[in-house]
Amino acid sequence: MKRLILSIVATLLITSAFAAKDKKANGESKTYKIQVTIPEMKNDSVYLGFYLNGKTYSKDTAVLNNKGVGFFTNIGKGEKKEALKEGVYMIYFNSDQYYDLLIGKDQDFNVTILNTNIEKDKNKKVEPKVEIEGAIESERFQSLINFMVDQRKKQKELSEEYKNKKIDSLTYANKTEVLTKEVTAYQEKDTIDYAGTFYGAFLKGTIPVETPDMKELPDSVRGMARYQYARKHHFDNIALNNPWYLRTPYFSSKVDNYISRYIIQHPDSIISAAFDLIEKSKGNEETFQTMTSKMINYGLQSKIMGMDAVWLAIADKYYFSGQATWADTSWVNDLKKEADKIRYNLIGMQANNLVARDSNNNVVQLRDMTKDFVLVYFYEPSCGHCKKTTPVLHDSVYTKYKDLGFEVFAFYTQTDRKEWIEFLDKNNLKDWVNVWDPDRESWFWKYYDASSTPGVYLLNKERKFIAKKIDMKTLDMILNEELIKRKK
Repeated sequence: MKRLILSIVATLLITSAFAAKDKKANGESKTYKIQVTIPEMKNDSVYLGFYLNGKTYSKDTAVLNNKGVGFFTNIGKGEKKEALKEGVYMIYFNSDQYYDLLIGKDQDFNVTILNTNIEKDKNKKVEPKVEIEGAIESERFQSLINFMVDQRKKQKELSEEYKNKKIDSLTYANKTEVLTKEVTAYQEKDTIDYAGTFYGAFLKGTIPVETPDMKELPDSVRGMARYQYARKHHFDNIALNNPWYLRTPYFSSKVDNYISRYIIQHPDSIISAAFDLIEKSKGNEETFQTMTSKMINYGLQSKIMGMDAVWLAIADKYYFSGQATWADTSWVNDLKKEADKIRYNLIGMQANNLVARDSNNNVVQLRDMTKDFVLVYFYEPSCGHCKKTTPVLHDSVYTKYKDLGFEVFAFYTQTDRKEWIEFLDKNNLKDWVNVWDPDRESWFWKYYDASSTPGVYLLNKERKFIAKKIDMKTLDMILNEELIKRKK
């Protein structure tokens, strides 16, 4: 049965920091006045929050009088008047008790909430009741909520009947199909009747795009054809450049589901999809900013190795080119510094050759290494993590794979020869290829991110990056797969 996702639990309520400005049509009201009546909350405070790009934010506070009546309004307040942005809001008392509210163009109306169960009596608990008067979109949204609650009750009753064997599976399936058709009919009718309004757009976005069965196609290609259709039409009912959708509870998750479900989790595929979504969000400053920020954050926050290529590509195309006009200059400059650290060492790239010197001042080059797999290991003796990692790398990993095609190109990043030699002796590292660059001629800091140590880069036979910034357990797993399992 199709269901509407009408709300998400608010776990964090903060003030929105979005800087985009509303453009008001001539004659459009810049005030809002929402009367709230909650008889069970006399002389108490209630709050107005809103959804934005998958999160919830606080907007206004109403102090109720001794009859439980108060107002969310900007009338009489000193700040610059600005109407509420159309979207899905919530009236809440705390993070566990709230009621969704759609606010459209009409922003002068009354909301009455009965049976809030503030004075909790588990034996007399009744269903809460919300009544809205004075704004057609808000009223219709509440009717939608009431309808969906009734449908869920009916579905639950059906499930109980089937579970208790009061009806057979065929009857259960037929009655469930009837409920589904009723929901679909309700959605489609209101989408047409309220076209051009926020409520109509909101409702349309909740309707899943149906994928044809494509029974005319052979079994061998039908699955892929249906997948490609679903991917292509995923956003048919949402205009990505319409800011209305940013203020729905489902927008952010719909984008996330698209990326996780339809896009191969490989940097090249994610980059292509991200560019496509960002370009489709253009035409409105707010949607363009939101989508661009969302996509670059996907790359920045991803735990999948190699996804740094995603945020770098987005940064190059939109932030460093100047298209992201909203971005703070200092933030962009910091981003450029981070980009410079990874630009030449992305997974799949050819590693830049390193020319350094050994302890006898002989020139040693990375490209002269002969084993199938080389670990470029940047370290400094005073680094706490290096002190813990280096012995494990040598004693548990290197010794295990050194005769199977693995070697370590160990690069001391500092210039204190005495410190370096003592560290090599203390940890018995003389069987590694040990180098340093006291005259700073190798430019290792440009081609490899050695800003924090230890720096770990695993190269294959073609000397391309296949892993980086991994712990020794992960390194062991990779080498075991490459040097033992695959050869077997």
